[in-house]
Parts: sequence; structure tokens; C-alpha cells
Amino acid sequence: MPRTRKGRWLLVVDIAVPLALYYGLKALGVSDLVALLAGVVPGLISSAVSLVRERRTDLLGMVVVVSMVASTVVAVIGGDARLLLVRNAWISLPFAGINLWSLRHPQPLTYTFTKAFMPRRGELMDQLWETNARFREAWKWITVWWGIASIIDAIIRVVLAYTLPISVVPATDPVITAVTIVVLQIPTIVLLRRSGTYHQVFAPRRPTVVG
Repeated sequence: MPRTRKGRWLLVVDIAVPLALYYGLKALGVSDLVALLAGVVPGLISSAVSLVRERRTDLLGMVVVVSMVASTVVAVIGGDARLLLVRNAWISLPFAGINLWSLRHPQPLTYTFTKAFMPRRGELMDQLWETNARFREAWKWITVWWGIASIIDAIIRVVLAYTLPISVVPATDPVITAVTIVVLQIPTIVLLRRSGTYHQVFAPRRPTVVG
């Protein structure tokens, strides 16, 4: 599906539906654990369908699915709803590890991830990667910052999950996600501007004028 539609779909399936299920079931008197388990199902199905539809091994996608399944199993066995509240931390920490580990490879994760979301700029980005050392260095540091931020993100989620009332925590998850993404734009923009390549990669595409 088009990327704009896909983004809206993810907002609905991964955020709106789980929140609606949790608070709706809670209003009906269902326990926290059962209500939270119901909220996991839409995201799990969405992630699994995405992996099948792409027909390729997506390491990050696999981490998301495995983390969601593992946190669900642990929560059910332990009978503790708070174990399920920290499921996103189970995603943030592996993401941080994969990010930092990718620095050992020719192209770090943040670079390949960004290029995948900007297919029309892929050729340009590859040209810059091959010819511009400052561009390569910028993406390596961006990857470091994203890895560190993901670790901090996970710590914040765990702290909130075990200090706030259970009924409050689900509403904080999308807020933390949004804040983390917005904050990480700062080092991304600053580092690419310093490399002198920001406008080349992210400047709006100019329409072709036919004379």
C-alpha cells in the first residue's frame, strides 16, 4: 500500500486499536492482564502480516514479533500485568543493540532504514555514500545517537511501568514513542547539515518543468 496509507494504518493498528481495546475492556470490568493481552493481538497480527507480505527476512521486524510474543508469554506465566506493560522496552533494547551492532557493517542500520523509506532518493544516497566521507561519518554518528536513545527509551518505559498506576501506563506509550522520534530528529538534522548533505537528501523534490 502507499506509504502514507501504510503510516495511517500503523497508527490505527499499533496505537488506536490497542488503547481502545484496553480501556474498553477495563470499563467492562476485565482484569488489567486480560485487557492488555487483547491490546497486543492487533499489533502482533500486523507485524506478522507485514513480514509475510514482504516475503523477505526483516531482522527488525522479526525482533518486534519475537519481543511481543516473549513478553506476552512471560506476562501470562507470571500473571503480572506490569510485565506486559514493558513489552515496548523489549523492542527498544534489541533495536538499540542491532543499531550499534550495525556499525560493524559497511552501512549502519539508520542509513539503510532511511533509504528504505525514501526509495526515490536511494540512488542519490548511495552516490553520496560512495563519494562523500563526511556523509558516511554523519550516518555512523546518527546510528550511535539512535542506539543510545533507544536504551534511554527502554529505561524510561520500565521505570514508568513500575511506578505509575497500571491504567495510566498504556496511554504513555505513544507519547514516549512520539517524543523519542521527535528528539532524535535533532542529531539527525544537525549531523547531516554539518556534513553539507542535508539539503541534497531531504530537500523537497522540484517538479520538472516541461518547456
